[in-house]
This record gives sequence, structure tokens and C-alpha cells, in this order.
Amino acid sequence: WTEAGVDFDVIVVAAPLAVSGRILAQLAVLKPKGLVFDIGSLKSPLMDGLKELQSAGCRVTSLHPMYGPDTRLLSGRHLIFCDVGDAQATAAAKELFAATMVEQLDMGLEDHDRLIAYVLGLSHALNIAFFTALAESGEAAPRLAQMSSTTFDSQLLVSAAVAKDNPHLYFEIQNLNKFGLGPLDALCEAAARIRETVAGGDEEAFVELMKKGREYLALRG
Repeated sequence: WTEAGVDFDVIVVAAPLAVSGRILAQLAVLKPKGLVFDIGSLKSPLMDGLKELQSAGCRVTSLHPMYGPDTRLLSGRHLIFCDVGDAQATAAAKELFAATMVEQLDMGLEDHDRLIAYVLGLSHALNIAFFTALAESGEAAPRLAQMSSTTFDSQLLVSAAVAKDNPHLYFEIQNLNKFGLGPLDALCEAAARIRETVAGGDEEAFVELMKKGREYLALRG
């Protein structure tokens, strides 16, 4: 990218997270005049580079599209904007998507990674655990598919999509998020509690788990 120069109206940093941080820092030295933003899934690994750009007087902000590169229509999709101290740069980035139907969300840098630990980290881990348990079960996938239920089919569909995605990106999302271990611990604890209630024949505790989940999910609307 260094051979292309920095004389552009808009520079979008779209690279692995560890690399993106270095690119942002290098851009701060080059001081481009155009709008600069990343589209990283996490912000804490990019914080130093973003701050360096801001301190260098560059027009910089940070975005996170909550959809993949294969997305064609933005209706019903979410795009997160994290201001890094330059409200005008964030407004300019929003204007780039004004003609689309994407839902624009404002979020602080710290809040972003804490929430993403659940939205991406937990959901990814759950699906990886699901297909890992199946893969190591000794049961043939075609046979399970033949006798599957509605719930199994729905979960299998999501897990299959996760399994086909970029494992290196998924590892970065887990490993580079300073908030990431909390949701993973919660997942392990939840699985242990389910096992405990089943092994102990505690129907009341099992029902209570499902009741709490139903009440929580009802708040989603």
C-alpha cells in the first residue's frame, strides 16, 4: 500500500487487526489530507494508531460494518461509528453511507470491544463448540442430518457458516479483545450448570434456566 501514496479523498484501512494497527501508525507519519478510517472488528488493538492519527491532525474515525463482504443489500444491516475525537471526520464518514439503508450506530471505543465480546466473541465460540462437539462425537454428519430437528437444523445452518469463515480473523477477535475471556468463562459456566442440573436430576433448576433465558430474550423486542 505504501507504493500507492496517500493522496486520496478517502483511505480505508481493511487488513488483519495486528497489521491495521501498524498501518494506522504509519499513516500518522505520512499525514494524509483525506478522510481515514479503519473497519476493524476490534478497536483496542487499533487505539494507538487511531490516536496517533488524531494527534497528527489527520481526519480520522473508526467504523465496524456488522456484515460480511458478501453482503449486497444494506437494508437491515448495522454499521458502527466510533468517534476518536474528530466529530467532523465521523460525520464525513456517515455521509458516505447516507444514500444507503444501513442503520448507523454511534458507539464509544471502550464500549465497542466490551459489547463485541458478546455479539461476536460469544456467538462465535458457541458455534465453534457446537461443531467441535459434533465433529468429535463419532456420529456421522449425514446420519444426524437425516434425523435432525428444527432446532438442530437452525443451529447447524449458523455453525456451518461460521466453520466456512476465516479462522485467523475469528482467532483475532477472540485473542485480541481484552474483554474476550469474560464471555468465554460465562459460556463455560453456563454449560457446567446445565450439565449439573441434568446429572443431578434437578428439573426445577433446569426450568429456571430456561425461564430466565426466555425473560431476557423477550427484552430484545
